[in-house]
Amino acid sequence: MAASKAVRLREFYQRLRTLPAAAGFEEAWTQISRTLNQVEDEMSGVPYDPSKWQTDDRLYPPQRDSERAFSGYPKVRRENGSIEIRTLTNQIVFSKTGADGKGVMEQ
Repeated sequence: MAASKAVRLREFYQRLRTLPAAAGFEEAWTQISRTLNQVEDEMSGVPYDPSKWQTDDRLYPPQRDSERAFSGYPKVRRENGSIEIRTLTNQIVFSKTGADGKGVMEQ
């Protein structure tokens, strides 16, 4: 039986949190994409098919042309590899510093 989206998101955040801090944007992007795909492969019961992203109940990593959207949440990122994911009401649901120890809103 497939896990709910809420359970899968919690697992995604937990796994992402345990990875080493990213040193830059590309590394952070790769961590997000690989981790989300691993969680979905293991827990969603839905085969990977990005053409069905609107209808198949699987969570997909953000695409480059829609970088601000991530699993329905606006996302802010910085070149230092830090990651911050917020709800549409601006509540932070995930935050991780970059390899330099600074968060998204720190300079």
